[in-house]
Amino acid sequence: MKPRLLLPLIAATGALLLTGCGQTGPLPVFGKAITSDWIKADYDGQPGDEYIATSNLQDVVFNARGEVIGWFVKSYAGTPYIKRKADGSVDLSGLKTQASLVNMVGDRKALALTGGGLDPAQPAETTEPRLNTDLPANEQTAVFQYTQNGVSVTKTVTLHPRNFKIDLKTDVTGGPANVDMLFPGLGKADNPSVKAVPIGGEPAAVQGSGTLEIKNIQYAALQEKPNQLAHALIIRPQGETTVNARLTGGAQGLITASVPAASNLEIYGGKNELIHLYQSGYSELPGLFQPNIFGQISLVIVKIMESIYKVVGNWGLVLLLLTVLLRAIMWPLMQAQGRTTARMQVMQPKIKEIQDKYKDRKDRDSQVAMQAEMQRLYKEYNFNPAGCLSTFVPFPVLIALWSTIRNFEFDSGFLWLPDLAIPDPFYILALLYLIVNIGQLYVMTRKNPQMFRQQAFIYLIFLYFALTFPAGVTIYIIVSTLIGIVQQVIINKQVEAETATIGQRIQKTTVAAGAGNAGGSKTVIAKAAPNMPGTTKPRKPPKTLDAPKD
Repeated sequence: MKPRLLLPLIAATGALLLTGCGQTGPLPVFGKAITSDWIKADYDGQPGDEYIATSNLQDVVFNARGEVIGWFVKSYAGTPYIKRKADGSVDLSGLKTQASLVNMVGDRKALALTGGGLDPAQPAETTEPRLNTDLPANEQTAVFQYTQNGVSVTKTVTLHPRNFKIDLKTDVTGGPANVDMLFPGLGKADNPSVKAVPIGGEPAAVQGSGTLEIKNIQYAALQEKPNQLAHALIIRPQGETTVNARLTGGAQGLITASVPAASNLEIYGGKNELIHLYQSGYSELPGLFQPNIFGQISLVIVKIMESIYKVVGNWGLVLLLLTVLLRAIMWPLMQAQGRTTARMQVMQPKIKEIQDKYKDRKDRDSQVAMQAEMQRLYKEYNFNPAGCLSTFVPFPVLIALWSTIRNFEFDSGFLWLPDLAIPDPFYILALLYLIVNIGQLYVMTRKNPQMFRQQAFIYLIFLYFALTFPAGVTIYIIVSTLIGIVQQVIINKQVEAETATIGQRIQKTTVAAGAGNAGGSKTVIAKAAPNMPGTTKPRKPPKTLDAPKD
């Protein structure tokens, strides 16, 4: 396979694995945009309704006390697991049956309060919550109120549909000065990391299934090992709120937060992934996340994107300009690699001639002779086989860029696209993706139709994945490929001109060598033909003298 074709194959494969598209399980419905809203429905089959905050990133189910009984983080943004029926009711079976959908709280409850007469296992007197959605402000708000054993509780929950943050204000009256709030997790995860950092102190984590008390925390967290499919639950006090945390390790990881009667918390419940943590303001918390080389590159890319956005004010334009900028930076590397590819195309017929010449001669001397002819051919065309190694130089940047754009939460659409963070609902980008990649393949293999037919199927396979990519990712691929086509056309013209010059030089050298050999043959013939005019007569043989007689 050509180096030029190897790069997109490796990049796409690596990105699929790094970003989670290569996981097993059902793929999402393509191109569905979900309007963030509150849905009232019966989720658990018990008396009374539940209240579901739905968005492109997650579906969070609250009971009437403001306790989270279902916390579903979507592997694919924009996937509609809740279906609305024609009669106005909703079908929630998708939340419970999808293998790729993880309920972070499992069969337990988060945000439940205990102590001082409060018990999540006992009945309470509840009121209808006040629900509100403010999309321009990126907020979904609910106010839950209930009374239990003479203790009144008011919870004000604000979710942010563009990230995984939840703001929680709790007001407990008629009870003790402090109550415990439970944060279980992480669903299917076995033995999640349970840790906390005290203000002014060092990170501390529970070992095994033990417990650990941390006073006056800066944050406490339940985390899986970082990757695209991992999850995290992080609690961070806000304002004057002081929180003490009891950490419980093991398979049933748990954070029990001792909070004052009037408390203000910020909660992150979502992917344990660098870009989402960065956009939510959590990536720089001490001991929370240690990015690898791809993560470090991703952070640089995000900061460049944010700088461009301050100038142009549109994320679609940011993606276009970022792609052009990175292609300009990588132009020299891609130029060298492109020239290597173009020269290989020109040389391919001659290489095949040499290979056919020796295909039935497997002895060592013949193989050495074939390699010698190949080396002479490389030298004539100034071809360096190691030139294809430049293909791998930009590989870390491409992988980091792919992962960054896939996980970045854009707060706007672009042109006909309602949201750059989800797939194109009209499939226009997928069609453009196929067209430009087939065009690139043609430019690179136009002199070898058989190779074009053999390798075109690769992009037909990638088309299926392109239907699931966020629109921002597909825009990057299309623009980058178009620039690559322009660059390859320029390179092809340059190499063809150089090849013509090389061919003329080789022809002149061959003619001159032939003329020289012909002149040398005439000289030999003249010396060997004594009777031809102008040649020196041969000397007569010496006379033979008779021996004297007696």
